[in-house]
Amino acid sequence: MSTRARKSALVVGGGLAGLSAGVSLSRSGFHVTVLEKRPFLGGRAFSFNDPETGVEVDNGQHVFVGACTEYMQFLRDIDAWQNVRMPTRLSTPVIRNGKTAWLQASSWIPGAAANLPALLSYNHLSINGRLRLLYGMVRIRFAGDPSETETFVAWLRRHGQNDETISRFWNLIVLPSLNDDITVVSASAGIMLFQTALLGEPHKAAIGYPVVGLSRLAGDAAQSVIESHGGDVRKSVDVHSLVIDNGHVTGVRLPSGDTLTADAVVLALPAAAMCDLLPGSYAGTDFFSPARHVETAPIVGVHLWYDRPVMDDPFAAVLDSPLQWVFNVTKMHERESGEADGGQHVAISLSGAWQWKDKTKAELRDTFTREMAKVFPAAATATITRFITVKMLDATFRVTPRAEDHRLPQETPVPGLFLAGDWTRTGWPSTMESAVRSGNLAAEAVARYLSSEHP
Repeated sequence: MSTRARKSALVVGGGLAGLSAGVSLSRSGFHVTVLEKRPFLGGRAFSFNDPETGVEVDNGQHVFVGACTEYMQFLRDIDAWQNVRMPTRLSTPVIRNGKTAWLQASSWIPGAAANLPALLSYNHLSINGRLRLLYGMVRIRFAGDPSETETFVAWLRRHGQNDETISRFWNLIVLPSLNDDITVVSASAGIMLFQTALLGEPHKAAIGYPVVGLSRLAGDAAQSVIESHGGDVRKSVDVHSLVIDNGHVTGVRLPSGDTLTADAVVLALPAAAMCDLLPGSYAGTDFFSPARHVETAPIVGVHLWYDRPVMDDPFAAVLDSPLQWVFNVTKMHERESGEADGGQHVAISLSGAWQWKDKTKAELRDTFTREMAKVFPAAATATITRFITVKMLDATFRVTPRAEDHRLPQETPVPGLFLAGDWTRTGWPSTMESAVRSGNLAAEAVARYLSSEHP
């Protein structure tokens, strides 16, 4: 066995960042141990079996776009690509006041121009609004580096956008993508979002989704890959602190006092949890202290089971309603029926859910049962057989102005210590793509370190 193959890495955190780092390092010949404090993998993208229906339920509805190249490659690397559906072009119904408009790319126009019909035929906007929208897209296409102190809504208003285009188009995309309202996200994050997806090749704006539960999609598959390369994935294992010897990180200490040693350690954790593992003398340094200022935003998931189908499309966006985005889980997971009785499982994803995070289950049920009946007429006469909510109070980090100042790189000034997590410096907002990119970047940094001479 080569010297390189004998070197080892500990990855603390079994979310997508930690799993992608573990898979990459395992495939490169290093011995990997992944430690996850919870009894399941996936981090903030996991699923659980609902005890009443027996159905696997995602903690929140996760979709991705064709621009998420590293996330899609990760799924291929762990042999999970067959468990997602990825259209070739954007095709999304948007419902407002009982009428449906489609954001739909052309199937016959080549290249990036294929997305133009999606904008020009979007009839939830007036003719004037569509022309404004097109002008805004042109300005985004050729935008330089925007001020880090400006919000996206301020930038849009400076470039010809008004209340109509902002509420009926721009925030329709920004709110679910960046998990925050357009009035508070940074101009740089908003511009990056549209440049990456809608202004690229048509497949980059297409919305893909899993057909199995999230834990089965990535967690179980990644564990199999890591173990097949001789690695180890340990769940329900908490980490108390780092072990530092002569300024070098050499492992981790468990709450029991036992230590696990390795040639390198990757902390694939949320920013606050990462800071908590650092000794005080490190946490307050100029390098690490900015991470203390990473802010988070909540997502609330609402799951309803109806006794009959109430919607036809896999998903739909809804304007002028608290529904935001509604997902036909039964159809997305390609079940012949929602349950044995032919019902339908619907998930509502509430992004930037400040308004909803403190509501009781009864309050959420009352609000969203009524809203579903308003928007989907079949829901008015259907019976709800099961209702659950999932609240993720720290679902994503916020991309407000100057938030980039708080994101850290994967390589730290402490020998043997590396960072991963969607909040680290990946160039992407808080997405599954950012998480995977961070894991890949951390793995590359670890490989460079372990391939060089070090104490």
